[in-house]
Amino acid sequence: MDSKMRYERLAVWADTEWKQRYADREYQLLWAAESCGNQLAQSRVKPRRRLKNKTYYTGVVQIPCELVISISEYVVPGRKAMLGETVGAFVFSFEHPDGDFEIVYVSSYYRDDDPNIIAIALVPPEHLDAWVNFETLCNEAVRRPSRRQDVYIIGGTNAYFKPTVEWNEVILPAHIKEDLHSDMEAFFKDGVPIYQELNLAPFRKLLLVGPPGTGKTMLCAAMAKRALRRSRVVVYVSGADDDGASFHKIHHALNVVANAGYPVLLIVEEIDVYLRKDDKARILNVLDGLESPNNARGALLLATTNYPEVIDERISKRPGRMDRIFVIPPIPDEDLARQMLQHYMGPQWHEEHIDMVPSLVGQTGAFVREIALHARMLAAHNQRRTVDLETLQQSVFSLTNQMNTGDDLLPRRQIGFGSSGGNGFGDLEEIESPDAYIEEERLDD
Repeated sequence: MDSKMRYERLAVWADTEWKQRYADREYQLLWAAESCGNQLAQSRVKPRRRLKNKTYYTGVVQIPCELVISISEYVVPGRKAMLGETVGAFVFSFEHPDGDFEIVYVSSYYRDDDPNIIAIALVPPEHLDAWVNFETLCNEAVRRPSRRQDVYIIGGTNAYFKPTVEWNEVILPAHIKEDLHSDMEAFFKDGVPIYQELNLAPFRKLLLVGPPGTGKTMLCAAMAKRALRRSRVVVYVSGADDDGASFHKIHHALNVVANAGYPVLLIVEEIDVYLRKDDKARILNVLDGLESPNNARGALLLATTNYPEVIDERISKRPGRMDRIFVIPPIPDEDLARQMLQHYMGPQWHEEHIDMVPSLVGQTGAFVREIALHARMLAAHNQRRTVDLETLQQSVFSLTNQMNTGDDLLPRRQIGFGSSGGNGFGDLEEIESPDAYIEEERLDD
């Protein structure tokens, strides 16, 4: 039985292929970037592209390899589908004044139960710099999101998500919405050149803080839609896959942001869950500016957390780590409670429902949504076309009783405003005390 590791078998195959093609010419065996085999990179890095040391890339051909069944994923970066991540064997050709040369490249999935790709390349030692330059171009080509009307997802089960939450559907105190929106617009319109004038990476960081269920996710979805309408790229880091909340997703996102070529809104929900012991210092370096993505068109981070003290015990007193903190509170007054209840009751709304409004002050948007949905379903189950006040009261009592007895009636929110596959009203989490949020602090820029 062959006990060699997958990469060893690939190396033996590549050595045989090299000797058949180039006889005794010397080569250096290297680990290679998986992006070189990506069909998207191969379509974007055009032949005749100039590289280092007077080298020109001239093209690529795929060759058979008995160790790898070539297979590709597809992506939809624009209006049509294209082949993307690909495993297989390729020969890349280059032109140089001292003589043309080729590089043998082969990639494969690590093993049947591991979707990670391993890739190796056989490179003439004197052309190592040119190959490194070519790899960098392929990495940038794969990471560069297209300007489109979808959110580009890193992690998660889908590559893209179309936000559907309109700005006027976000029912929060007007000053919070206006302040948040004006901060984003002022940064992209006037702030980017100011950062550059000060020799700073134009990377602004906003943090939404508040108890679960207050509408942070919905606000992120609405901000994403507004950014897309202004032809910005929106990148969302998702923990809704087998890898969960891992630092490599943040790292990948920063590379995408830096190479986007467009202004970018980067969204990271529940940023505190990415701050594991081994990763916290690296992420805080990003927040502190030491490793901030330097996108010349500007990048704005919109992050959320229920627990700001996990990020930094004195985050509100630490200028620069987060430029602005916006508190998203529970429902502060009856006017907002009425707007929210009327919104979720929809066509079932009646003026008698106003009697329930005072009991909703201090609750979360998720609570109001659930009691409205429950009341409407109760009425439908009882074959009634309208929701009377008694049914709404019953719904409020039922949910309040569940919460008071410790049962978790409200489903926990899946990570990501796109994870529910639809409307972005996904911020349903276990309800905590309204005292869990902190007072708003405006930090000096």
